[in-house]
Amino acid sequence: MDGGPSEGTQHVEVDDALVSALIQHQYRQLSDLEVGRRYVFEDHLTVRIGDEYCVNLPTTTGLDASLEASFRWLPEVSADWTFPAGVPVFSGEPTSDYPFRWEIAPWLPGSNAGVVPLVAETAPDLGAALRQVHSAAPPSAPPSVESGLPLARYRAMWHEVTAHLREAIGPHGERLDPAEFSERWEKAVDTVVDTTPRWTHGNLDPRYVATDGGRFAGICTWWTVGAGDPAADIAAAFLLIPRTAEAAFLDAYGDASRALRDRIAGYWLLRAVRYATSSNPFLWRLGWARLEELIRLGDLD
Repeated sequence: MDGGPSEGTQHVEVDDALVSALIQHQYRQLSDLEVGRRYVFEDHLTVRIGDEYCVNLPTTTGLDASLEASFRWLPEVSADWTFPAGVPVFSGEPTSDYPFRWEIAPWLPGSNAGVVPLVAETAPDLGAALRQVHSAAPPSAPPSVESGLPLARYRAMWHEVTAHLREAIGPHGERLDPAEFSERWEKAVDTVVDTTPRWTHGNLDPRYVATDGGRFAGICTWWTVGAGDPAADIAAAFLLIPRTAEAAFLDAYGDASRALRDRIAGYWLLRAVRYATSSNPFLWRLGWARLEELIRLGDLD
């Protein structure tokens, strides 16, 4: 989810010359590819190279273990996936000029759900894709940073972000009272986790979901992959589709127990409030829109 570097975190600048040098030094067979458009995130940079690849480069400390885990596990986990996925094909090592691990992955054409939102008709495609992702994870699988923690572990964060929301002003001067949905959050926190750990994406940010004219076109970035609760991924997906499409999503996903639905609501609320208090303009607007929609239309289920 959204969040900039914390105090004391190392931050590095990456220009096109550095990208070219890394590729030239470690993957000479790709050095003739043109360095193209860059996409800046809170903790990393994605740079397109040629027509078929992109380079994912962390710009802050703390992501090396995640990149190593995704490169170790994703080829095996994704072997039977039928949807487009940015599974890394090359793993880069730190150098004297760049201190982090990095990766080269396939480029997924189109836009992303942060720019071109998903339409209702494509919700089943996203639901079917996440069903493939959520296969059983072995005991040796790394836990997801986001979905690997039970909701109860987020109590302090919930109180912090709802306190910020209470003082916040929305895009049109509106305000929200978190008390309107705090009871639903508490119900979700108390819900039993009725599944063994599953592989999860871990942080299904709108900018990581590829779209083609509003149709689901794949998932780009995967270094948050890990074992966890599938409810976290589904909640993030629900923020990307119209409320009217949630039933179609779950029909395609299948096997959604009452407990899973309750946990989805909790993760949804946490992510929506975090978006609504984000410094990222798009996430901020999305969070406010979804929370107001929740109050207007009633509960998620």
